[in-house]
Amino acid sequence: MNVDDAIARACELVPGLVQGALALLPEGLLIGGVGDATAFEHEPLVRSASRCLSACLLGPEGETSALAFVEFLFVNEEQVLVIQRGRRSARLALAIVCTREPNLAFVLSSTRQAIRDIEGTIDLAAWEV
Repeated sequence: MNVDDAIARACELVPGLVQGALALLPEGLLIGGVGDATAFEHEPLVRSASRCLSACLLGPEGETSALAFVEFLFVNEEQVLVIQRGRRSARLALAIVCTREPNLAFVLSSTRQAIRDIEGTIDLAAWEV
């Protein structure tokens, strides 16, 4: 199974999924994506995740801060953007775009499960995570 297939399988339960991207922080490197989008179209998601999560990635002495955010949620008129930081690795980020129709709590819980599934399924050693 390749990385994109593993990401798609982990995100298949996210309601209203439009597209998603898995990124490595703080570099902002696209690892893989899901949805009908090219790597070029995933780039804004990667940059958003990098901007939101890299600032609080490392605290003093290179340790992850206990107060660092692990998820962000943005809502506009048509879509919802959820950014989840990895729970096992703070360098991993999943950014998902969904339609606004589904229940927001369900979207959040399913993206939390998706990042856990990705961390448990994909061998991230190639990216030194």
